Amino acid sequence: MTDLPLARFTIVEVNDRDVPICLRLATSLAGKIAADLGAVVLKIEPSDGDPVRHAPPFLAPGESALFQFLNTSKLSVAIDLRRDIGRTALARLLDKADVCLFEEPASAASIVRNSPATPIEIAAFPLEMNAASRPVSEFTLMAMGGLLHMVGEPERKPLRLGGHQASYAAGLAAFSGLAAALAAREAGRRAPSVRVSLAEVTQWVNWKATSAAEATGVSPGREGRQSEFQIVPCADGYVAIVYTVTQWQAACELIGDPRLGDARYASRAGRRANVEELYTILRPWFQGKTRLEIQALAQARGVPFGPIFSPAELLDSEQYAARGFLATLHHSKLGKLRLPQLPVQWNGRSFAPRQAPELGA
Repeated sequence: MTDLPLARFTIVEVNDRDVPICLRLATSLAGKIAADLGAVVLKIEPSDGDPVRHAPPFLAPGESALFQFLNTSKLSVAIDLRRDIGRTALARLLDKADVCLFEEPASAASIVRNSPATPIEIAAFPLEMNAASRPVSEFTLMAMGGLLHMVGEPERKPLRLGGHQASYAAGLAAFSGLAAALAAREAGRRAPSVRVSLAEVTQWVNWKATSAAEATGVSPGREGRQSEFQIVPCADGYVAIVYTVTQWQAACELIGDPRLGDARYASRAGRRANVEELYTILRPWFQGKTRLEIQALAQARGVPFGPIFSPAELLDSEQYAARGFLATLHHSKLGKLRLPQLPVQWNGRSFAPRQAPELGA
C-alpha cells in the first residue's frame, strides 16, 4: 500500500464515549477516506468499543454494516480516556501523528490541542452559537439547516432524509480540511487548525434555498404535487422527472405530445402556474415503459429523467459495474462483503477498502 497517495501520513481518529452519533459518523467518514487512500489511521475507541459497532442495520448478529463501511482500512486502539494511563497513551500516539480527527465536546480535546498533531475538530454548532450543551441529533440539525423544509408533502410531518446525509457531508468537509492540513505540513508550513460544524454544513448543502429566500423574500419549501419536478409511475416502478430550462424543448420532443407546445408551458413560470395540467399530459407517456427504456430514450435526447432504484438493484447497476464501484472484500468473520469503494480514481486506479478492524487489534 506504500504507493497510495496518503501512505506517508499518520492520522489519529478519536471516537470518545459520550459523543452524539451524528458527530461520530462524520469523524469516521473523514478517517475512512484517509485510510482507504493509504494513510495509517489509528481509530481510538473506548474499552467497550465505538457504539457504532452496535448500530443497525446488521450484516449478522452484532455486526454492524454501518461500522464495517465507515471503518475500512483502519487500525483499532482501545483506550479508556477517563483514566490517566489512557490519556497518557493518547498523548504519546499524537506525538507521532500528523493530524487528529476528534469530536467536540470531547474529554480528549485539551490533549489534542496541546499535541504536535494538527487538530481537525467536528462539532454540532459554530462557536458563535455558544450551544455546546444543546441536545444534538441529525434530524434536528437538518431541520435547523432548512433541509426538512424542502423534502416531502407539505401536509405531512417533516420527512427524515435517507441515510446520514448531514453527517456524511460534514465528514467530506472535514476530510477537505484534513487534506489541506497535510499539504501545509508537507510544505513545511504550520497547518492551521480546522473546525467543522454540522449546523453550518447543512445550511451549506441547502445553499440554493437560502439564496432564493434572500433574492425573492420567499422561502422555497415542500411543494408536493405543485412541484415542477415530480416522481411518476412507470411500467416497473418510478421515474423522477427533472430537466433544466434549456432542456425543456428536448423534453417536449421526447414526450411528443403537441399539447406541450401551448404557450402556457413556454416559460418556467408558466409551467409552475399550470403544473397540474402539465402532469396530466406528461404521466401517460411513462406508464407503458420500463425505467431502463425511459432512461435510454431520455439520454438519447439529453434529458436527465432518472429511474428510481432500490439498494438491491444498485448491486447490479450497469454504471456501477462499469466503474468497478462495488468492491468484494473477504472478511475474516463475515465472509464475502460487497462495499462501495471511494467514488474517485487516481490515474485510473480505484481504492479497494480493507477489512474494518476488530476492537483493539
